[in-house]
Amino acid sequence: MTRTKTRTARAYVWLTPLEKETWSVKAAAAGMNLNEYIRCCVERRKITLVPPEINRITAVELSRIGVNLNQQVRAMNTALALGQYIANIDETLATVNEVILAVQKLQLELIGEQG
Repeated sequence: MTRTKTRTARAYVWLTPLEKETWSVKAAAAGMNLNEYIRCCVERRKITLVPPEINRITAVELSRIGVNLNQQVRAMNTALALGQYIANIDETLATVNEVILAVQKLQLELIGEQG
């Protein structure tokens, strides 16, 4: 049987309506209720913001774009290996690789990681 903490003691914090609203918004951004948020602040615990769902969805779509770009690079390299001519291949490969790096960086930013 797992025991949970039952909080029965109260401590009051008087806030202006603006403070309460501001803190509530910050708490929601961290996926917490106001009480949890205040406890974290008082105890100086790290508060991690929860990225919006749209960020996760966009990161998944960027991953698909990255896969497609990698397939294009592989196809170009295969064509070159078979002796086919591709105009401006060095510039094209460099540009595609730059785009792949930009996509990966954006993915990390969307999910809240620093790259």
